[in-house]
Amino acid sequence: MPATDDIATEVGRVAALLNRVRPPAGPITGRWALGIGDIVADATRLPQRLRGAVRLLNRFGGVAVTAESLEFDGDDVKWSKVTELDTRNLVEYLLSGAVEKQVDRLPVPWFPGRGKLLGLASAAVLTLLMATARQQIEDHADIRIPAEVHYRGLVGGDKVLSPGVLATLILADPRVSECVVATATANGVTVRKPDDDPMDAAGERAEQLKAGLAALEQRVGALLRCR
Repeated sequence: MPATDDIATEVGRVAALLNRVRPPAGPITGRWALGIGDIVADATRLPQRLRGAVRLLNRFGGVAVTAESLEFDGDDVKWSKVTELDTRNLVEYLLSGAVEKQVDRLPVPWFPGRGKLLGLASAAVLTLLMATARQQIEDHADIRIPAEVHYRGLVGGDKVLSPGVLATLILADPRVSECVVATATANGVTVRKPDDDPMDAAGERAEQLKAGLAALEQRVGALLRCR
């Protein structure tokens, strides 16, 4: 596992990158994307010939939005196939287990000498995501993300596209979520706020949520260390 100081430095770099590359307001007309490959390429002094290859890692974690489609972690769906988009409270979504199940989508080292770098980037993403969630609890806020994209499968039936660890962090930025929701709405997609996920972040409930986040952080961190 990377050293704490190294992770703290990387957290600052990831946060700065997220702040620097936010999408424009309103529905997307071109393409906006951010992924783990962009984070790795931005944080290192790689030769130009390797930067393109590193950005291929984006398919393991990230968000891409176009006027025609939405992509989470390398899986994309055409807006024309999307029937509904459900938003979820960030903390509630994290504690639902949805993110923990998708840790395996984080990138694996596949070029010499980059294992530590990828582990550092993954640890920084996890740290920043949990810090964002804890801040939501402290502020009694309601950070919502586009968490469940319902769409028609090739053989019929309802399928759901949901974000993994890095995509969830990216979507926790209000500008990104607003962009996704605006683009969905522009494509005639119904955006719904489910009635079954109320968040009461006061008193004892807040302590329960923080304890739940701490346990999740330990579990996901252990999974990352085993990779």
